[in-house]
Order: sequence, then C-alpha cells, then structure tokens
Amino acid sequence: MATIRKRSGKYHAQIRKTGYNALTKTFSSLTTAKRWASSTEADMERNLHVVLPDNTTIGELLDRYEEEVSPLHKSHKVEKYRLQTLRKHLGDKRVSNLLPSVVCKYRDARLKAVSPASLKRELTILSSVLNIAGKEWGINLQNHPVSMISLPKIARGRERRLEAGEEEKLLSATGELKLLIILALETGMRRGEILNIKKSHIDFTRQTLLIPLTKTDTPRTIPLSSKAIAVLREQLRGSENIIPIEETTLFSYTARGLSGAFLRLSRRHKLDNLHFHDLRHEATSRFFEKGLNPVEVATITGHKDTRMLMRYTHLRAEDLVKRLG
Repeated sequence: MATIRKRSGKYHAQIRKTGYNALTKTFSSLTTAKRWASSTEADMERNLHVVLPDNTTIGELLDRYEEEVSPLHKSHKVEKYRLQTLRKHLGDKRVSNLLPSVVCKYRDARLKAVSPASLKRELTILSSVLNIAGKEWGINLQNHPVSMISLPKIARGRERRLEAGEEEKLLSATGELKLLIILALETGMRRGEILNIKKSHIDFTRQTLLIPLTKTDTPRTIPLSSKAIAVLREQLRGSENIIPIEETTLFSYTARGLSGAFLRLSRRHKLDNLHFHDLRHEATSRFFEKGLNPVEVATITGHKDTRMLMRYTHLRAEDLVKRLG
C-alpha cells in the first residue's frame, strides 16, 4: 500500500509490497503522486516488472535524511552544516548518476578547502545516507560509490601538551573560564561533557560525577579530585542565587563560546597551537604519570578503544627515568 507524506513543500510517495523492493519517488503535486502510486501498484498486481525511477536526486535523499534520521543523532547540529555542503555540491545529481568519478571530483575539490579529516566526516555522512536509502527507502544502488574511492591519509592525532609555565598563564584567566580550565585538567572530560554538568550529577559525599551524555553513548561516573570538587563548589556558590534550578547546567558558556574564549586567552599569552581539547590530552597523560593503569584511565576518560587512549597519552621521558631508578 502506498503512503504519501508532505515534506519541505514536496510529496514523497512510497510503496511497500511483499515480493518487491520498496519504491520511493518525490513529486511537486499531490495529484501526480497519487497517480504514480496508483499506476505502480496496478503494475505490481499484474506482476509486471517494476523499474525504480531514475530521477531521484541526492538532494532529495539528503533532505529526507536531515528530517528523519539526523535529529536522532547527538551531533545533528554539526551534521546540518555538512549536509548543506553535500547538498551544495551533489544535491542536483541523480542517484543513478552518482558514479565513483563524481565522488572523486567532490573529494578533490573539497580537499582544497578542508582537511582530510573534515572530508572524511562529510563522506561518512554521504555513505550513511546511501546505506539507509538502500536498506529502508527502496533506492537500489548498483554500486556504493563512496566505498569505491580512495581517501587521503589523515594526519596523526594532536600530541600537544602543556610546556613549562603554560599552565600558569592559562590560570591567569578569571571567572568561569578559569574554573573550566582547572576542571578540564583535573578530569580529562570533553568540552561538551563539562558544559552539560548539572548539580544533580554531583555526589559530594562520594566525590564522584555522573556523566549521562557521552560521545560513546555510554554513561559513566568518574572520581573527582579535591581541586575538581573545589571548582564545582565555587561555581555552585556563584550560581545558586541566579539559577537555583537543580536541572540547569552549571556553566553558562556555549561550546563555541568556550572555544573562542580559550583561543583569545592563548593568543594573549602567545601560546601557539593550543586548543581547549588539548587539556583533555594533557589530563589523560597526567593520569598515566600518576601511575594509573589503562583500565583505570579509561574509566575516567571514557575511552573504549585502547589504541585511541594511547594516542592521547604521551609520557615525558624525563618523568619515566625517575621511575626506572
């Protein structure tokens, strides 16, 4: 039976019938959509061979993905910008014409504007769109063009650690920014995890913090150092009179606002090539330097892949000398 839905001013008709692949087509008018659905279903009843319409565009698939699939992802706001980029470059292409050579042309053009890592994220979304279209939307792909092209090697992950005197310069910051820097160095939490802290997540008795929303979709509870506890108490004292609500986040920064403030602080002190996320890298390395084993560190940082954890961990040789004796 056919279902017709209106999305973004257009009508998406879909037919699902036992023994046939699901068929989907987009129309500008409801009358035309009904006429196509009726004639196609009649062909199915007469056991005629049904050929998937070849005029479905990548733009239509991207629109549907943005409306139905992307909102279910935590990263949907970031995905929106990447979907816009894909739509700009590939939106008018028919699915049947999306050959590997077309994707290669897109790859080469984008590499002139973005890093290999950014390109990979864009192509990952395109691959997801095509996979879902093939499995759930009745779009038959002869070949998966993204899987057939070569991708440039991605540079090794950042290994930036704080040098002598740099932590003192960072802690010259005031207010929330200073507290956020200390908390990042003491816990190794991601930027988004820190900014989502709520009073109800903190257990001062056990000195632990619940992180319900994580990058890996696995909630975790981490131990808090005395410095981290002091930071949270100070922030609570400063915000209780303004925001007494239990479920309101403690810190007022947005993710972009925090990154911008940290960048300005780094530039003011001439700290080259330093990002807020590097504090997570620094904290992870410090955990190992304190003698914690990989399992203990992973419990705090939330890393699931030991290889990824080791990428964040760069011990200073001079510190290891002391332990060797």
